[in-house]
Amino acid sequence: MVQVLNNHLYQTLEFGKVLDDLTRRSHCPLSAERLRQLKPLSSLELVRKGLGRISEIRTLMDSGGSFPMDTFNDVSSYLQSAAVEGSYLDAKAFREIHRILGLGRGLHSFFRENRQDFPLLCEVAKGLSSNPGLMQEIDRAIDLSSLEIRDRASPALGAIRREKAKAIERARRQLESLLHRLAHKGILQERFITMRSGRWVLPVKESHKHLVEGVLHDKSASGATVFVEPLNTLELNNQIRRLEAEERHEIERALRALTDIVRKDLSELEQNFEILVSLDCIYAAALASKAMNQHEPALNTRGALKIKNGRHPLLVLKKSPLSDVVPLNLAIGEGFNTLVITGPNAGGKTVALKTLGLLALMVSCGLHIPADADSEVPIFDSIFAHVGDAQSIEMDLSTFSAHLYEIKAIVEEASSRDLALIDEIGTGTDPEEGAALAMAVLEALTARGVVTVVTTHHGALKAFAHETAGIANGSMAFDSQSLTPTYEFRADLPGSSYAFEIARRMGLPETIVSRSRSLMGTQTNRLEELILTIEQQIEDNRQLGRDLEEERTMVDRLRQHYETESARLAGHVKELRHKAVEKASDIIRQANATVENAIRTIREKGASKEAIREARLLVDEERTALEKKFEILTFDEKFHGKNQLSSKLRPGNRVYWKQSGVLGTVLSDQDQAGRVLIAFGKLKAHVPRDELSMAKDAEESCADRILGVQTHAPENVRTEIDIRGMRVEEALSVVDKSLDDAVLAGLKELRIIHGVGTGALRNSLAPFLRQHPLVLGTRQGGPHQGGPGVTIVEI
Repeated sequence: MVQVLNNHLYQTLEFGKVLDDLTRRSHCPLSAERLRQLKPLSSLELVRKGLGRISEIRTLMDSGGSFPMDTFNDVSSYLQSAAVEGSYLDAKAFREIHRILGLGRGLHSFFRENRQDFPLLCEVAKGLSSNPGLMQEIDRAIDLSSLEIRDRASPALGAIRREKAKAIERARRQLESLLHRLAHKGILQERFITMRSGRWVLPVKESHKHLVEGVLHDKSASGATVFVEPLNTLELNNQIRRLEAEERHEIERALRALTDIVRKDLSELEQNFEILVSLDCIYAAALASKAMNQHEPALNTRGALKIKNGRHPLLVLKKSPLSDVVPLNLAIGEGFNTLVITGPNAGGKTVALKTLGLLALMVSCGLHIPADADSEVPIFDSIFAHVGDAQSIEMDLSTFSAHLYEIKAIVEEASSRDLALIDEIGTGTDPEEGAALAMAVLEALTARGVVTVVTTHHGALKAFAHETAGIANGSMAFDSQSLTPTYEFRADLPGSSYAFEIARRMGLPETIVSRSRSLMGTQTNRLEELILTIEQQIEDNRQLGRDLEEERTMVDRLRQHYETESARLAGHVKELRHKAVEKASDIIRQANATVENAIRTIREKGASKEAIREARLLVDEERTALEKKFEILTFDEKFHGKNQLSSKLRPGNRVYWKQSGVLGTVLSDQDQAGRVLIAFGKLKAHVPRDELSMAKDAEESCADRILGVQTHAPENVRTEIDIRGMRVEEALSVVDKSLDDAVLAGLKELRIIHGVGTGALRNSLAPFLRQHPLVLGTRQGGPHQGGPGVTIVEI
């Protein structure tokens, strides 16, 4: 596991600030101290348990539950004092002990009732016990809100206090009587009774003190007032003092007896307190997990580090909301174990390096990390981090010497199952020599299997990483247009330093910038230009992707709108068709009844059999005609809901679209979405295959008739109706029939005159028209069309 031999790693990664946040979330000073001293755990199994315990509380909180933890103080010193034979604790100590007893009882009950949901926490709380007897004894003896010892704390205490109260009352009455007499004589400075040195006294003028017999206990700062205890209350005051001493002695006896009970249960109390501290530390970590959207990552021992949407914990604490922190997505340890991160200054390279180190260190300490739950973190034996300028005046080290000193320690000590983080490798000396040293270091660490992440500005290392097995490039993205960092990590692609672009933006003369480019080597120039070109292409592709996503969203909205409208119209058509079928059925029934009545009448009048036969033939012909009309109307009922497509559709097939009740011709084969292009007269549409039925039989029997069915408009159809003076029901009936006539006549608008009046007709007409299936829309009549007294209906 990670070895922390000194505070160097914590200081480098600023892990102490993460621990400080944990301490602020704890409920006990000792818990805070334990969290501040948090160290990596000693085995993979302990790490798993540590993460799992936090996850159990986090799951409880995410489901809306609460963990029964509250503030409590460190009682270690009280328990140590109680261990000494003959000692006794004060009321404050018993209040704190009562506090941990109450917390322990609540947690003991919580885990007993929820054992199945908290197996790992139950393991921690296994030794937690409930001690109601001691709690009752403390409650009986001490008022925990005021810390006063109760009268019932001992058999004698109540009697002593009652006697003391009587003595005080007698002394008060005597003093008040004396106060009244002396006040009339002008002897007193103030008219009140007070206390000095625990005894009742009167404030006497200094010039009149010889007039009051008694004991002088004190005088005012000015010397004008002396405080005298009169002789006739001296004995009463002495009695009060004796009773007060007896009271103190009896209180001490009660506290000693209570401390004896604590001493007997000392080991149990110590164990309960330790368990409470452990649970409080876990709870503080769970609170941090919830507040910073942290999760338990998967663990491995093969060195595979995969961070998904990871965020630097300190940036998460600093910024709000969480979305303001750009997430890090990075993978290393599978296919390659060394990563070279390049990019401009202030682009986020060092933050990415520290984020990796912090997340790995947090996991080794059994803490959740601010990254997605499908992140994966290996358990490292050691973490080495060299970040920042390590120049030391005391050690007489230059920047480069200090840099080499840190790298030397990593090269000498790091091995497989270790993590090495080096910021700006090869810096501080001649660029070519520094790059060569960096390459050699990376080769050695890579060959040894150390998971290594370094940052650099050396262009040579970009090509080196591309060409060397086990080493990969990566970079921090930079907006080439605004020349500002995006803080997004890009795998497999080196980054440009943008030195010339930034210099130009900062106002450096163009001649200087151009000369700088010419002084660079041709190969280096080509490499930087290639990187810039690739970065621009990546940004163009991203923009294209964003544009395509916007178009896809718009198409999805249109498709959803089309499907909604199609379903609405299909439902409306089906409703109209059902009404037509019902009307046709009524027509047939009425026609049959009429004909039968006619035949009955003929028979009753004595017509000949030949005449009756001819009449029946006429009836049969009429019935057949009506049934054919009925067949046309019920055609959709025959085919709706039946999929008669037994084979693949081919262009030219005649099909029936059940949703719309029309016949059409197939124009194309079925596409990948299962849709077929169909022509309906001059219209074309892509129709889902399962909404189609083969129309061979229908074409022969009914199709021609369906396509040839004609509706005849009613005679004398009006484009305007006047409903003024009608009752509401009568008016709505007239409007409904007029709309039907208008549709059959092919009208586009209908003008309804309802007048203004009381508004009853207009108010009833408006909702009726809004819900009417034949109405597309309505509007008020214009200035020359009747104004508010007229409604124009669009059919």
